[in-house]
Amino acid sequence: VLVEALSMGINIDGRDINPLVTDGSRENIAYFGLEGNVTTGPISEVTSKYDVAIIDMPYNLYTHATPEDQLSILKHARSFADKVVVVTIDTMDHMIEEAGFEIADRCVARKGIFSREVVVCV
Repeated sequence: VLVEALSMGINIDGRDINPLVTDGSRENIAYFGLEGNVTTGPISEVTSKYDVAIIDMPYNLYTHATPEDQLSILKHARSFADKVVVVTIDTMDHMIEEAGFEIADRCVARKGIFSREVVVCV
């Protein structure tokens, strides 16, 4: 997401709690000759306001999140962004609504046998 946005001239910051993820993101950004801000830390420490937050829910071996963790991520995003795009492998409508968002649109993106739900929330 960061590389794609930066390549289009979109002002975007990246953040993840896992240093392996943020290190890899910085390497990818540099590989494509781009410059971007990527910080390591929990979403609860975000103090800036953003137009939109893109939340790629943790789902793999690098950073696994419990349902409680996922709800917390959504609630924290609500504090600094009025709109959120959630990318997830699991349907999480109830969590999105519990965090105070309304689902405006959605789609499923497929790559081979792997699929991800993309949910636009306001």
